[in-house]
Amino acid sequence: MASIEQANGSVKRFTTPKSMTIMFLAVVVAFFSVAMFISDSMKAEVTVSINGEEETVVTTAETVEDLMAELDIEVGKHDELSRSLNASVEEGMQITYNETDQVHVTINNETSEYYTTEDTVQAFLNDQDIELSQHDRMTVDESDRIENNMHIAIDRAVEVTINDGGETKTVMEPNKTVQKLLAEQDIKLDDNDRINVEPTQKIKDNRSIEIVRVSTEYETVEKDVPYETETREDDSMMRGESKVVQSGQEGKKVEEYKITKENGEEVSRELVDEKVVEESENRVVAEGTKSQQVQLASSSSSSGGFQTFTATKYTADCSGCSGITATGVDVRNTIYYNGMRVIAVDPSVIPLYSTVEVKYPSGSFKAIALDTGGAINGRKIDILTNSTSDAYRWGRRSVQVRVLD
Repeated sequence: MASIEQANGSVKRFTTPKSMTIMFLAVVVAFFSVAMFISDSMKAEVTVSINGEEETVVTTAETVEDLMAELDIEVGKHDELSRSLNASVEEGMQITYNETDQVHVTINNETSEYYTTEDTVQAFLNDQDIELSQHDRMTVDESDRIENNMHIAIDRAVEVTINDGGETKTVMEPNKTVQKLLAEQDIKLDDNDRINVEPTQKIKDNRSIEIVRVSTEYETVEKDVPYETETREDDSMMRGESKVVQSGQEGKKVEEYKITKENGEEVSRELVDEKVVEESENRVVAEGTKSQQVQLASSSSSSGGFQTFTATKYTADCSGCSGITATGVDVRNTIYYNGMRVIAVDPSVIPLYSTVEVKYPSGSFKAIALDTGGAINGRKIDILTNSTSDAYRWGRRSVQVRVLD
């Protein structure tokens, strides 16, 4: 109900409660309309690819960082994000986010850390330019999927030369102990074999393993036992004469040797046992001791017992000579025996082992009769010399000879 009053010519109007309510509702509707308009104008439609899965979101976030927070995504230090976190969100923006996984790679005991968005081990290795040879070994399969904090161990193959008792081969194997390598190659070592490296050592590039195969065997050898020559004096024979009383007989013995071989070649031989199976018999030679009485032609007292002989000279290496005299004296390196010259005589004229004096116009010397010769007959002597030229110069001469003893 409304009333109108006039006072001093002015008109006053009063509103009713119903009109007040209508006015309030109108104001509220106008406010929300303005708010909705402002809100709609601040929204943006953005395409986000998260780890390969794409979705479209409508957001009021002002920055990419705010948008990631809305999506409950915590961007790590090594994660991949196509937009800067400070970038403003715009209508139609495309954002790519890939979460990285940490991978630990150990190559020959050296470990490195990597961050990757690749799905498989093979893709990760290709991305990091880590190449594998056919002989390398890895603790995971190339087809395995990458997981965070994954550990990949790689053993690089190395070239190793193995010389096994002279047989050489080259292999490519991951780093391992020498002992394990030999076991895989089916190479066994005996107690006596030698190796140039410690079996517990790890193999390295271009390592050369030398194995010396040592073997022992025994060998039995039958040998002759030489007989000795036994000399016996016989006073029934003339001095200078000899005869064999008993022929020598060689014996037999068996020797056992321990033979050591390296790589099949003999390196040592040790006598470990010896047994005589047949005794030897000495050769017995009888040597005459009876003095021969030689009647030299008598000479005048002025001659002093000298007789005239024809003398020549010969050398120990003359044609048909052995260097050993008829009495067994070796004169290959000397022309003297007990300080006296050696001569060859006819034993029927001058007994062997006789000491004589030889005199000629330019000198004289003592000699001993130790040799004989086919051409030395009668009163002839042959004087031993060490020079063929001296023998030629001497020629054939007459000398005076007398027996001293």
